[in-house]
Amino acid sequence: MSLLSVDGVSVARGGTVVVSEASLSVAAGEVVGLIGPNGAGKTTLMRAALGLIPRAAGSVTLGGGALEALPPPERARRAAWLPQEREIAWPVAVERLVALGRLPHRGGGLGPLPAVDRRAVADAMAAMEVAHLASRPATALSGGERARVLIARALAQQAPLLLADEPAAGLDPAHQLGLVEAFRRLAGEGRGVLVSLHDLSLAARWCDRLVLLHRGRIAAAGAPGEVLTAEHLRAFYGVSASVALGEDGLSVQVLGRLRGQV
Repeated sequence: MSLLSVDGVSVARGGTVVVSEASLSVAAGEVVGLIGPNGAGKTTLMRAALGLIPRAAGSVTLGGGALEALPPPERARRAAWLPQEREIAWPVAVERLVALGRLPHRGGGLGPLPAVDRRAVADAMAAMEVAHLASRPATALSGGERARVLIARALAQQAPLLLADEPAAGLDPAHQLGLVEAFRRLAGEGRGVLVSLHDLSLAARWCDRLVLLHRGRIAAAGAPGEVLTAEHLRAFYGVSASVALGEDGLSVQVLGRLRGQV
């Protein structure tokens, strides 16, 4: 089942086209990695896929329904969004912040949580290893802790689809692995994940498919081994790299920067 279908989407800002005729899909049970150099258009494409910014062209279906036909509460029940921004403006307790992920299922109510919501919150906090922070003010967290709490809020939403924009940024190696393991568990439960990543080794080992954006266009798409080639890394990232398939899967080692390539 297709949870997300983006067909020929273009986005313009200030008269400049920043995403051009991009198409991708996410099916139930898979993790799709969105990769590309800085400024490639990854965030813009993800935001357009959720209707958070207008499209200049193209169409989007979410859970089989045309995006424009879905009211905002229904969109939130079908897809969870984890943006790059990690600012928390008020000193709400961590557990209560994570519980905000349940709002699409509660009609906006802020009363006591029923058992099903409490379980969803507890499971999300356990997945991101933040249960011990439950009563701490969210504004008193470190950057990495704050990132994990916000990921937990998105997981608590329990939407069939999760779009996560650079969620591994700022996490230490152990928690990066915990993050991608959580995404794989979601896929194993029949949900889908579209995640933008700069860590190419994470993308290589943990994603079912990769979509490589370059200057607003999709430059390559397919299995990690088809997308993460030395040639593609040279042409689209401007780096020399060693790509090898070992016992633990595909690995990417960046060797050096190529001047004037990108």
